[in-house]
Amino acid sequence: LFRLGFLVGTLLAVTEITALVVPFYKPNKILGLGVKIAVGTKDSILATFKSTNDVPILNLEGKFFLIHPPGGIVAAYRKCTHLGCSVPWNGAEDQFHCPCHGSLYDKHTAVVKGGPAPKPLQLFHIVADASGALIVDTNPLNVIDRQANVWNPKDLEITE
Repeated sequence: LFRLGFLVGTLLAVTEITALVVPFYKPNKILGLGVKIAVGTKDSILATFKSTNDVPILNLEGKFFLIHPPGGIVAAYRKCTHLGCSVPWNGAEDQFHCPCHGSLYDKHTAVVKGGPAPKPLQLFHIVADASGALIVDTNPLNVIDRQANVWNPKDLEITE
């Protein structure tokens, strides 16, 4: 009887340890990032910007905003360049405002307007497919990493 109890206890312990350890062997995928997301046509997005006074368009799945800089459309990654916090749009201030340490980013270009952030928000690559749909590549390892805190029209991949 003692041996049976010992074997059952050992089997339960091994099962519990396995259940705790196995999830750590799976890759830790950040949902929504690393995929290509269709966001609509250039004309529909520009019409939305026109009707909303260029309010950024949030895409929760891909963790980005579509914004309307001079001459085109870009997809700005919501990750603050200071410490990586998620940056929301603040409609009352008409700018992006990081809640962690107060960095402020421009509505149209996502360049730093104030706070400790060292550089503008990164941009995801965006292309138009054969049907005219805009596709945003949300791979965080393949971003447009702007070092200078000024808007550069060369960063536009979709022009008006």
